[in-house]
Parts: sequence; structure tokens; C-alpha cells
Amino acid sequence: MGDPTRKEVAAIRKKIDAVNRELKPLGQSCLRKEKEYKEALEAFNEKNKEKAQLINKLMELVSESERLRMKKLEELSKTIDSLR
Repeated sequence: MGDPTRKEVAAIRKKIDAVNRELKPLGQSCLRKEKEYKEALEAFNEKNKEKAQLINKLMELVSESERLRMKKLEELSKTIDSLR
């Protein structure tokens, strides 16, 4: 009869090999998904940056429009006052 520890060692090595075969595709999948995540995050951040720039531009345009309206209103007010 053979040494029982030898059988246990062989069985455990076989299980380790099986787990290693399972780990390889899982590791590759993790790397691929990590890369996809980083790319998606970068695209998301770029769009957020673009959105912030557009909002700032819109705020500038609205402020300028409001300033011009106030100027016209003041001019009309002066014109009305001069007609009285």
C-alpha cells in the first residue's frame, strides 16, 4: 500500500492546477473590465468638463444679455423722462 500523504499531495496539486486554470480567464476578464471602466470614466469626465464649459458660456451670454437689457431700459427711461 502507498503512502497516504503522497495521495493527498497529488490530490491537492491537482486542485491547485484546476484553480489556476480557472484564475487565468478571471484575471484577464478583470483586466479587460478595468480598462473598460477607466475608458468610460475618462469619457464621462470629459463630457462633464464639456458640460461645465457650456454652462459657463451660457451664464456669460445670459449676463451679457441682461446687461444690454438694463442698458436699453435705462436709455428708454431717460428718453421718457426727457419727453415729460
